[in-house]
Amino acid sequence: MFCRSLVSQCAQGMRRFSSSSRVSGTAVHAGVILQRDPIVRQTAKGFEAIADKYFAWLEYISADRFPRDLFFKQGSSNERNWIEQEKVRASEWYFDPSSKPKERARNKLQEEGAESEAMPLKSVREQLVEVQPRETAADAAGDVRSLERKLERTLYLIVKDKSGQWVFPQGEVQEKELLHEAARRNLKNTCGGKISVWTVGRGPVGHHQTSDYTAFFIKGHILAGQAAPAKSLVSDFKWVTREEIETAVLPDYWKSVKDILSTN
Repeated sequence: MFCRSLVSQCAQGMRRFSSSSRVSGTAVHAGVILQRDPIVRQTAKGFEAIADKYFAWLEYISADRFPRDLFFKQGSSNERNWIEQEKVRASEWYFDPSSKPKERARNKLQEEGAESEAMPLKSVREQLVEVQPRETAADAAGDVRSLERKLERTLYLIVKDKSGQWVFPQGEVQEKELLHEAARRNLKNTCGGKISVWTVGRGPVGHHQTSDYTAFFIKGHILAGQAAPAKSLVSDFKWVTREEIETAVLPDYWKSVKDILSTN
């Protein structure tokens, strides 16, 4: 009974705090730190790249031997194609995509005089998967509004408010409104309804305090859609990395939010 009463009192206290529109004489704002997670794995460098090659080599040499005689007729073009592909897999190209096995395989066939019998040989890369560049058209064009930029990094949505400052989407908390409810409402009002968002929990992950207001931030992830800011509230928006946020926002604002942001 005592525990139930204590929990009830704590819940009522949190609701009173969340629904209050003013804290210590300043207005209360609620916002969402909306992020787009990395789409591709970061490029391995240094020791990580060497380790990736080593484990890929271990996986390759420990695999069961393919029973070639059961699947291909001896001396057939299919058997020769498979042999060439197996040589490519066993070569350094299997771990280094910068090499070009297509030319090596074609030269090998020409030397053996098998061009007339064998079918045109495609590289292993073409037969398995076409590797696309990590730099997208949005990266090349410098389009900071696109979600298809910086695929290896976590991007965050920031908007330019009426005062000309870059901030996370935020707004005032109305009377008897919870922080997470106000945060979602302000995000919808600021960025439009054509964006699907999942907010992580109901409690704030950080705050920023000024002489005029105290802003509490709820963490969120974009699931689909794109921001379409209301011109009456903000003048611009962009999806930026952690380093780009540091150069865009005010120093005091950055000091308040830097520990919330991912380093990836």
